[in-house]
Amino acid sequence: MESPMQIVSKVLPGIIAHIPQTLLYWFLPSVLALFFGALLCWARVSNRHRPLYWICTVVISFFRGTPGIVQIYIVFFGLPKLIWAIGYDVSDWTAGVYFVIATTLNLSCFMAETLRGGYLALDRGQVEAGLSIGFSRVQNFVHVIAPQTLKVALLNIKNLEIDVLKDTSVAYTIGAVEIMGYANRMISLRSGLGQLWILGTAAVIYFIMCTVLEVAFNLATRRISRFEGVSR
Repeated sequence: MESPMQIVSKVLPGIIAHIPQTLLYWFLPSVLALFFGALLCWARVSNRHRPLYWICTVVISFFRGTPGIVQIYIVFFGLPKLIWAIGYDVSDWTAGVYFVIATTLNLSCFMAETLRGGYLALDRGQVEAGLSIGFSRVQNFVHVIAPQTLKVALLNIKNLEIDVLKDTSVAYTIGAVEIMGYANRMISLRSGLGQLWILGTAAVIYFIMCTVLEVAFNLATRRISRFEGVSR
């Protein structure tokens, strides 16, 4: 009969080895969602493209109003058929690709609403001041709108990113192997023996990663506040 420490010592190296894959499943959707979320946000705050506004509103409502696991299954089973219908074969795509796509779509919609909230909270006087000193619309966006929007939205973005990092644990449901996928495989190979210790070990690793991410966001927030204090 193995002791808890023996079980943990056997599975811990494998769990640690899957940290890079887990971080990849978090990092790629995070970067892509920031870009696509900004585009969706622009479509929502712009009054010049009403059809685009309503299309984006429906898309955002769908992805925010349906379970993420359902979206993963829809993308995993439906996207290959859709691409096949237009003449392309993606049977060689790994499960991780579908997970990244599904997570990006989901996160983009939440990111769009987070950025929209930050934009709507902007002091319009600062925007007008940027234009009054000769900034073009692009310069005003880069130097005034984007930094101020991110500052306001940073707390909510931090919460979203922590949720996404934790949600990588469902990637194994479609065959993508990360920390939880490896832990689940070890539990199956051991016929369930020591599953609480294996799951507990995985939970501790997730907790550490989320804590590091939270600390990084908190440092970024303090740095931005300190920079603004100096600039004033």
